[in-house]
Amino acid sequence: MGKNKEEDMHSSAVYVLATLAEAYKGELARRIIEAIARKGQATDAEIAEELEMSESEIRKVIWVLSTEGLLISKKVVSETGWITFYWVLPIEQVDGIILGLYRKIIDRLEKRIEYESQNIFYWCGDKSHSRYTFSEAADMMFRCNKCGRTLMPYDNAKLMASLSWALAEMKKIYENYFEKVEVSREEPSTED
Repeated sequence: MGKNKEEDMHSSAVYVLATLAEAYKGELARRIIEAIARKGQATDAEIAEELEMSESEIRKVIWVLSTEGLLISKKVVSETGWITFYWVLPIEQVDGIILGLYRKIIDRLEKRIEYESQNIFYWCGDKSHSRYTFSEAADMMFRCNKCGRTLMPYDNAKLMASLSWALAEMKKIYENYFEKVEVSREEPSTED
């Protein structure tokens, strides 16, 4: 693979990881990913120093990012037995991370559609108030516990249509992305 293509792929992977990190934990998470990308690998202390923050603040965010698979720790044992943990970016695993996120979203949409289709809902009509399942509404004698109005059947057909559309779109994206990943793995690499 040519140097420029490899650098472009690395930059794209860092961008994806930084964007996902920011979605999970805000701008500090993005800055942590970018700091690690600049160094290649970094300890909590090095990241904290570069970002001029406390190690404990950095560790809180790093823990979430590593739990989500956006960072990997690398353990290095010195000759004296001292253990140092370095954080590295899982550049080679970005496709798997993306596919995993799509799979989670698809699973959640499927569960929500199942919940919506298996329940009858009641609602008082106030947009700031919750809907209730039949069982919950019956327990409240079909009166809203916030405003006292009568709970009427709630038609969730539009919501079901929206959820079904979103699920179909997510499945298309997932399958299309998965196909691209499979094709790129099958392509022979050519050295320059």
